[in-house]
Amino acid sequence: MDGIAVTRRLAAILIADVVGFSRHMERDEARAFTRLWEIRERIINPKIRELGGRVIKTAGDGMLLEFDSADAALRCAIDVQRAMGADNQSKAPDERIELRIGLNLGDIIVDGNDIAGDGVNVAARLEALADPGGICVSAAVREQVHGSLDVRFDDIGAQRVKNIVRPIQVFRVALDGKPFEPGLTSTSRPPGVPTRWRRWAGGLALLVAVGVGAWFGPNLWRAAPAPVPPALSLAILPFAASSGKSAEEQFAGELTQDLTTAMGQWSRAKVAAHALVAGYTSGAVDVRTLGRSLNVRYIVEGEVRRDADATIVTAHLIDAATGAQAWSDRLRYAALPGTAGQPDPSLQLTKRLRAGLQVVEQRRAVDHPEAANAMNLVLRGDAASESPGGIEGAMKARPLYREALRLDPDLVPALTGLYGTFDTEVEETAAPDRAALLPEMDRVSSRAIALDRMSTDAWFARMASLEWLGRWDEALVAADRIITLDPADTKGPLQRAWILIQTGRPAEALPFIEHALLVDPLNQRAPQHFMCKAQLFLGRYAEAVAACEKAATENNWWINLVYLWAAYAQHGDATKAATTRDALLRQKRGYAISWYRNTYQASPPAFFELVERHLAAGLLKAGIPEK
Repeated sequence: MDGIAVTRRLAAILIADVVGFSRHMERDEARAFTRLWEIRERIINPKIRELGGRVIKTAGDGMLLEFDSADAALRCAIDVQRAMGADNQSKAPDERIELRIGLNLGDIIVDGNDIAGDGVNVAARLEALADPGGICVSAAVREQVHGSLDVRFDDIGAQRVKNIVRPIQVFRVALDGKPFEPGLTSTSRPPGVPTRWRRWAGGLALLVAVGVGAWFGPNLWRAAPAPVPPALSLAILPFAASSGKSAEEQFAGELTQDLTTAMGQWSRAKVAAHALVAGYTSGAVDVRTLGRSLNVRYIVEGEVRRDADATIVTAHLIDAATGAQAWSDRLRYAALPGTAGQPDPSLQLTKRLRAGLQVVEQRRAVDHPEAANAMNLVLRGDAASESPGGIEGAMKARPLYREALRLDPDLVPALTGLYGTFDTEVEETAAPDRAALLPEMDRVSSRAIALDRMSTDAWFARMASLEWLGRWDEALVAADRIITLDPADTKGPLQRAWILIQTGRPAEALPFIEHALLVDPLNQRAPQHFMCKAQLFLGRYAEAVAACEKAATENNWWINLVYLWAAYAQHGDATKAATTRDALLRQKRGYAISWYRNTYQASPPAFFELVERHLAAGLLKAGIPEK
């Protein structure tokens, strides 16, 4: 397992690709490579150095470059294309090497020496839209470049491209001053066909279409159906500041951008870029029209306002198809958020919004089982795993995840959902078939990581699998990767805490649990569960009782009752211990201490020393048998 640090930043991304390189290779492989190398050394690389670019990677006929500014990146693209055009004048037509260039300004993820993310994906789609010898740029680039460039920008409209939720507003850079011909982008123009022949062919095609329409009737002329917004897709409008005070307006603007970034870090969600919605105002836009234009299912509106001595943040999730409110939340802060001791509002709101969006989408999937696409099946599996929960829920969910993978073998949420059913079976079954389950858990979690190294759900599955396998150092690396990738995801710090407890270091776990409590102090279900464990294994029985009671109140899950039972017994409250024992045995008839030992058998001796001293001793006091 590696420990490469991952960060995010805004950058100008340039992707260049050689047109018809396979044709050059087929004709003369050695000559094609030599010619391309010579062009890079003589034309491209000097220009990259001059304008401060960085070569991220080359792949035979393509290059991925990063620049600090859109202006520098576009100057590089223009100078290279003009130099290539001049160079090709002296070459025979079949020897000319032409580039397509796409340029975007957007958010990127830096993973060691590599970059990825939405900013790179959009640049790749722009490159595919460019003409041979041409450049296509995004609206963000067009807005940022200076007016001194000797080119014209032709708006070729909002383009829908593969794997990008929203349409991309694309501009063609006119290097030669020729007027732009709408509809004749590189995706629809056969290379090498003169304009007059294209127009003749277009006229003939129109006549044929009219004839076919007259013969087969008007149904052929119906508009194509509108694209269906993907699951968990949303756009976040700028939060309003009702008071109009500059401090609150600044906070509202920062909250909007932080929430957009944090929601985008969740690998399941598809979030419209902030630049696409920055000009809209909550309440002043028709959400149904906006949802269609951005191809998203939901619109988020919010407000920041002062109420006496408190700051109130409200957020609403609106169904873009109907305009109905699907979810809402209200957070109250004693002071303006950001002051010492206050939870981070963007992380807290992100966690709430993710949970709300997941519940809304699960309900939609359950209500519409006929929409049997892969992601719909995953959401139905998620709903089944949570209700009724436990081993019963896992067994109901497993075939849904398997069917999703049959439809889409590379769907990471289906893989992580399937992994979760195995994890539940190991933990909730008295004698699970570990010899069959653990290799499958290892395989599924490894595949999820191989498909998407930026998915915190994939890293969580990998981390948990490594725990069951007793590979503790690697599990800690995976937990750290979750923390780095997504600060709003408390699974990382909480599972890191559990790994520390399982390796005999409960005191070191406390800061990670306290951090999770601070992210969302009103949602204590998971943090109090781990606080309960840590305090019990530290021998702080009064603190353990308090945390275990909170965990059991939030979720009457049987494993919470195991720890609560032991905490009551160790604290000397025999009456409450007996009541808790009865509640546990109603859920897990015949539960014994050996069950716990067998479940966590991969843990090191240091953990079982704590188990014997604090958990097993408490359970024995309360009358639970060894076997």
